[in-house]
Amino acid sequence: MGLEINTLITLESGEKYKILNETLFQGKKYFLASSEILGDSTNNEIVLEEVLEGLDIYVKKVNNTDLLAQLFDLLKTQN
Repeated sequence: MGLEINTLITLESGEKYKILNETLFQGKKYFLASSEILGDSTNNEIVLEEVLEGLDIYVKKVNNTDLLAQLFDLLKTQN
């Protein structure tokens, strides 16, 4: 079972986020997540990519600026 909207997650770095939205883009699943909802004074929104390894599901931050721009637009306009 994968991540769902409103799920709270903690990354390996210790950063905590709440999943706000998800989308499929070019055959991969992406999530919009925010730490603001958890009391962080900065609106720290990130995009995470789902990574499947066997039966395990992981996420990793998307760092490609071109891809981020496309995904932020897509994730912010969906509901």
